[in-house]
Formats: sequence, structure tokens, C-alpha cells
Amino acid sequence: MAASGSEYFSMLTNSSDNDADDVLLSVADTVSALADAVSTITDVDATVERICLDAVDSIDDAEAAAVTVVRDSGPATICSTVEGVLDVDAAQYETGEGPCLEAIATQSLVVANGTTPTDRWPTFTRRAAGSGYQSFLSAPLAIDSDYYGALNLYSRQPDAFSTVDAAAMRIYVSVAVTALSAARRAAAAQAQVQRLLGAMNFRAGIEQAKGIVMVMLNVTDEKAFDLIKWRSQETNTAVRVLCRQLLADVAANPLLDQSVSAEFAKLLMTAHERVGEGAK
Repeated sequence: MAASGSEYFSMLTNSSDNDADDVLLSVADTVSALADAVSTITDVDATVERICLDAVDSIDDAEAAAVTVVRDSGPATICSTVEGVLDVDAAQYETGEGPCLEAIATQSLVVANGTTPTDRWPTFTRRAAGSGYQSFLSAPLAIDSDYYGALNLYSRQPDAFSTVDAAAMRIYVSVAVTALSAARRAAAAQAQVQRLLGAMNFRAGIEQAKGIVMVMLNVTDEKAFDLIKWRSQETNTAVRVLCRQLLADVAANPLLDQSVSAEFAKLLMTAHERVGEGAK
């Protein structure tokens, strides 16, 4: 069962480690800075990178950090502070065992120091031995059903991560999850805005072309759109592409003589011929 906030605080303040206060202050500063940035977060990748860098700064014995996410094809490392840990992560993914995968599977924090990695994940440990990393601290990151994984810390020291580090990691991850959630929502909102703008621009072009057809051929709104749809179907040219071409043609051909309607009708009937093959 996960410990409560008061229990984490007790772990920190009651620890015999004289650096407990320093760790707590370091995490507090990092959490405060990250919380201040949440309101301006719009980029998921940049947020993940900041989380990794701040985690290493917050926990003294952490030499490197990485974030793993689970995708349809399996777990993948999407950010790391040093390239060396990519081999460690790859060893976990290939063997199907290790601190990161256990944190994700159990949704609980995993601390592995000294001989613990060898005892718990012997295949992984053998595969990753060349990396030199001996201690691991992994915490689950549960953002939503489509985005979850773990924040992982690595150290070459045999007994790097204490209970103080574990408690600090829990506090930090709770804010990191908030930041990532905000970034995901911001990215989704931005994508939706772009889709809406695209739809508005698409519709605006059609309305403009329809208006020109109405004026030039002296027909109703409905008849104008019927004419555009008819030419679209007859020529196998998308309505939006046909309208865009028609607007370009009108802009390039100021129809000033007495045969305006006839000239415009000719443009309408032949607009598809000037549309590039790839645009259809």
C-alpha cells in the first residue's frame, strides 16, 4: 500500500541521513519551479526532457535519468540525460525484466541497490553489466490510458539510493505527472485548434467560390453549390481543390469585358484541367 504524504515526510525527517534536509529542500525547489512552469507548458517532449534533468539535479546520487513509455509495440525510452542508459533500458526491454518494467507492472516505486538487481533480475543484470550502472530507482508515471510508463534514475554507486531518495522521488513524480498531464492536454487542445482552423479555412474557400458563382452566373446559393459539386464529381476533383483553383483563376483574370458570365462559365467548366494531378 502506498504511503501517505505524512509518512513520506516522516521518512525524510526521521532518517539518520544528515543530508535528508538538503534532499527535501532540493526537491522542494525543483517541484516549485516545475509547478510554476505548468501554466505555460505546451510541448510534451520538452516537458519530459525537463523532468529528466530536474530529477538528476534533485537527487544527489542520481547520475542519469530516463523516461520509458509503453506503446503498442512495447516499452520505449523517449528521453534520457545520457546515451549510456539507453543500453540499460534496451537490456530490460529485451529480457522482459528490470526495475523500470517492474515499476510499470506493479505501479509502485522500485529501489534496487547493491546485489538486489542481480538477485531480482539476473538476466537483465548480466546483459547490462557493461554499462557500469549498479543502482536503480524507478517510479511509475501514470498519465492516462494512452500514456504511461516510468521515470528511471541510474547510478554507478553500489548503494546510491536511500529511503530519503525514494520518498523524495515520490514527491517529485507526483508533480511531474501533473506537468505531463498539462502538457498532454495543451498539445491536444492545440491540435484541435489547428483542425478547427483548417476546417474554417476549407469552408471559407468553398463559400467564396460559391459566392462568385452566384454573382457571375446569376444563380441561387443552392444552384451555385450544385454546379460546383457537379463539376467535382464529373472531373473527379475534390470540391476544396476545385474551389481553390477557381479562386486563383478569378484573381488572375479580372473579367472586365461584356462577356463576364461566359468567361466565368468557361473557367468553371475547365478549372479541373489546371489542377495538378497530385492535388486531386
